[in-house]
Amino acid sequence: MLLATALAWLGFFIIISSFDPTEGSWLVYAMFYSILFLSILGSLSILGFLLRSLFNRKRGRPKIIATESFRQAIIFSAVLTLALMLQAARILTWWNMVLLIILATVVEFVILVFRQNNERAKN
Repeated sequence: MLLATALAWLGFFIIISSFDPTEGSWLVYAMFYSILFLSILGSLSILGFLLRSLFNRKRGRPKIIATESFRQAIIFSAVLTLALMLQAARILTWWNMVLLIILATVVEFVILVFRQNNERAKN
């Protein structure tokens, strides 16, 4: 994951230095936002895994820690990327950001509830 994140950041900086945003087509913007999403996703996943590994007192299994870190990194990366897309379109307001945060919280809550129900069904 570290190598993939480094490649994503390299691709992000290549796109920034190679394309003019005022003359870019929709394909340039799609590449920019998708590579930015992957870069943030990888960085947050690695950071979340390291912080959970250091500060988790229970010392859970690395697979569970990595899964939680990756899931939350996906949600947070999506919120950041959507916020940047809204800002680029000049339609980001405080209430849009609040709605994105509420949506991310609801998604995380639903995932946790379904996971808890699956664990109860197995027992």
